[in-house]
Amino acid sequence: MNVISVKNLTFAYEKDKNVLENLSLDIKEKTINAILGANGGGKSTLLDCLVGLNKPSGLIYIKEKQIGEYTNKEFAREVAYISQSTTINIDYSVREFILFGRNPYLNLGQSPSEKDYKKAESYAVKMGIEHLLNKSITKISGGERQLAFICRALVQESDIFIFDEPLSALDFGNQNKLLMIFKELQSEGKTIIFTTHNPNQVLDLNCNVVVLNNKKVVAEGLANDVVVEELLETIYKGKVSKSSKHYTFSE
Repeated sequence: MNVISVKNLTFAYEKDKNVLENLSLDIKEKTINAILGANGGGKSTLLDCLVGLNKPSGLIYIKEKQIGEYTNKEFAREVAYISQSTTINIDYSVREFILFGRNPYLNLGQSPSEKDYKKAESYAVKMGIEHLLNKSITKISGGERQLAFICRALVQESDIFIFDEPLSALDFGNQNKLLMIFKELQSEGKTIIFTTHNPNQVLDLNCNVVVLNNKKVVAEGLANDVVVEELLETIYKGKVSKSSKHYTFSE
């Protein structure tokens, strides 16, 4: 079953300057999907279309329902989203911030329950940030803040997780931890979509990959079938070589 279907999507920030053009795409349930492409290739723009932040032409379905037919709360129960920009200026504790992930399940003015607090603490342990729960979200490192944003999304317990460059601010150990969490979520029946410009991360997972270039999808399939030297050299405009299972780039 497709949990997301995109039909003939076109989007431009400025008139007659399309960032995405006549793009169609299907995402199957219970899969991990990487959106791969160069910087400026439209990856973040596509995700913002999928979650309704951009208003493209064309059609976008989430579980066979057009995204405009969902209320905000209904949509949040289906989709958890983390943008590439994870700045925050309000002095919440990390615990309070993570608990915002439970808002789709609360009535107006309702406070989180003890069960919600336990969920927040459980996911904080999973992400290895339980020692940060009482700290201010504004007074931790950028990598720690990224982990808190990911934790907030996990607490939301949606069926679909959409992450824009979730690995970019993380150290090697936390990158590996998050990739393992992606696999755990998949085993629980969740669908994961994330963007990256690093083909080696995609190969490590051997997940589904959607390759964007020149405003369109130019390749899709399992990473080890799709991510090849010729394709990478076209996208990144340079010489690519492979050592073991990883690629290196040179001008």
